[in-house]
Amino acid sequence: MSQIEFETMIDKGAITVPSEYRGRIHGRVRVIIITDDGDDDIDMIEYLMQHPLNVADATPLTRDEIYDRVK
Repeated sequence: MSQIEFETMIDKGAITVPSEYRGRIHGRVRVIIITDDGDDDIDMIEYLMQHPLNVADATPLTRDEIYDRVK
């Protein structure tokens, strides 16, 4: 499997493949769409605050462990 990457606009549900790649693309392909919209970006800190990870036998670090410096 080879990979070709390009940016294009979707017009009425159709993806236009640039002419320089059309000769290389034939048969079955896999399409992955990555949008540039900032609206669907996930704020990871907010997500983790709403969905905390539960770890068995987890103990929080002490203040000294947090600020311990390797010398």
